[in-house]
Amino acid sequence: MQNFLTYEKQFATPSSGLNVIVGQNGSGKTNFVESIFYASLAKSMRGLRDKDLIRWDSKGGTRIKIQIKKEYSTHTIDIYIDEYGKKRIMIDSLPISKIGELIGILNIVSFSPDELGLVKDSPIDRRRFLDISLSQQNRLYFYNLLKYNKLLEQRNKVLKTQKHSPKFKEFLDLITDSMLDCQEYILIERKKFLECLTPLACEEHKILSGGKEVLELNYNTENIDYDNIKESLKLMYKKAYEKDCKLEYTTVGIHRDDIKIIVNDIDIRKFGSQGQQRTAVLSLKFAEMQTFYQKTGEYPVLILDDVLSELDQERKNALFERTKNIQTFLTCTEFVDGSDKSYKKLFIKDKCIKEIEDIK
Repeated sequence: MQNFLTYEKQFATPSSGLNVIVGQNGSGKTNFVESIFYASLAKSMRGLRDKDLIRWDSKGGTRIKIQIKKEYSTHTIDIYIDEYGKKRIMIDSLPISKIGELIGILNIVSFSPDELGLVKDSPIDRRRFLDISLSQQNRLYFYNLLKYNKLLEQRNKVLKTQKHSPKFKEFLDLITDSMLDCQEYILIERKKFLECLTPLACEEHKILSGGKEVLELNYNTENIDYDNIKESLKLMYKKAYEKDCKLEYTTVGIHRDDIKIIVNDIDIRKFGSQGQQRTAVLSLKFAEMQTFYQKTGEYPVLILDDVLSELDQERKNALFERTKNIQTFLTCTEFVDGSDKSYKKLFIKDKCIKEIEDIK
């Protein structure tokens, strides 16, 4: 890293197993794992703008360079963001023109305090979970999602600005018809993903909760006939036409779908404790990792940012057990490990890594 957030210049070689990043609050632990996340998706883990990733007192831009070793291949990702926030990305020394070319090179599953929004916040957080995971596993999904979002933006613009145009209905129908193919593809892929994810998440939740809790996942969408998706979508838009015109935005579609998360027959989006919500999110994340393994034959990199708070010792032990054989980056203010596992400790102080230890 060069001039990335709090780091002026930093180099590190993590282990292929557990990496424990220890430091006081504000020392730069999250900034360290943020660089790994950004190299995967060219997006901030915390929603920061590209320009805001540049160290505030530096001149010029910021750079992240990461070398990746997979089972059958090696890659180098090199990202430079100039002082105006414009980014340039190279993969194996070759520049890319589309973000889609980066997706899937370095697969990431992350958990941070913000990820609790996956359970307790709005449906957009749960759709984001689906979209990030599916985009990494399937580049075609990423491109269809990109297309759908652009068409949705166009449709909303027509609803807002072209209502009095003589060709309003013609424009709207044209855009709506264009949305059907990509929307059908996204629906099918989301359904397949949830069918794969749900039993895995239920099993992971049993392990993390010590068998005391039962997790259920339900995908909430419009009344879609999966044997005839396009006709279902057409009917849905037809019924919503007057409402869309009155409100001046699109009120139906996959951008309004949600996942219902139930633990022991209780909707924990509203009524779950902090510990239950964290356990549910972790269960989804570990299940997501299993879907990566089933799809690609390799686990993604796991980022656990400040995950130990709010977990009792039993759940912590279950958590560490689940990280075996997975490259993991765990941030914390202090780390006490009662097991005999080996791990690498990266100690962060004064805005840089002062000490790296291999601990047996």
